[in-house]
Amino acid sequence: MNVRIKRTPREDEVDGVRLDSFQPGMVKEVSASVGSWLIAERYAEPEMRRSVEDDEFSTVKDVRNFANDSPRRRSTDRDRRS
Repeated sequence: MNVRIKRTPREDEVDGVRLDSFQPGMVKEVSASVGSWLIAERYAEPEMRRSVEDDEFSTVKDVRNFANDSPRRRSTDRDRRS
């Protein structure tokens, strides 16, 4: 989960994550539980924008490039030459 830090948390650590280096304006990727806590405590807000880096390294493939749109053949469709 990506969050944008609004203000530096008073706590030094939550769930093993050091918070003392979180500065206002930073976008951090954190676990869902830590992100939810930061948002609930008003230290952060959800960051919904995607960065260019996300698009460059995406592992999602365009399914349309791999679709087999040719007609299917059945064994009964073959030319019967006996």
